[in-house]
Amino acid sequence: MARSMSCPPLLAAADDVRADASRAPTDVAQALCSQAPRLRRLVHRLLGWRAAADELDDVVQDVLLKAWNGRASFRGEASLATWLTAIALSTTASHARARARWRRLFGWFDREPAQPLPSTDNDASQRAAAAMQRLRHDDREVLVLRYLEQRAIPEIAELLGCTRPAVDARLSRARQRLRDLLGGTEEP
Repeated sequence: MARSMSCPPLLAAADDVRADASRAPTDVAQALCSQAPRLRRLVHRLLGWRAAADELDDVVQDVLLKAWNGRASFRGEASLATWLTAIALSTTASHARARARWRRLFGWFDREPAQPLPSTDNDASQRAAAAMQRLRHDDREVLVLRYLEQRAIPEIAELLGCTRPAVDARLSRARQRLRDLLGGTEEP
């Protein structure tokens, strides 16, 4: 059966990624690359909307490379999107830790005072984005998964490798920290 050049649907993509000797490597690559726009959006959010385009591309490429190299470990128990999200979470967390180390190491060269959050109501989305940038990566991670990626609590717990009560606690703390940054009682 001939395959079209367009990206396969998600269910077919999951079949393509499984370690199946009958699948051509180009089918696997196509299945992974079809997820690139969603991964780029997720990584951009996890990095706090402040990554340069080349940095963002590097992290997404790392995610796809890890998925390619680990394609034999994909068992199909979760959807392809969930499997790639788990890889993106660990890759982005590693990248954020490395970026923080570099910032601590070389930060004393260019100390800039923190910019105040926009103050007008017209800038509400800018205020929220600026506040999200200031959150710790762990806080931003759980807020992005729950509110921007619309993931259920049990799914977030599975992705983060923790219990549901732990996710609830992390969400509660992250929402409070976001409210504190916004200077009010606004919900994310």
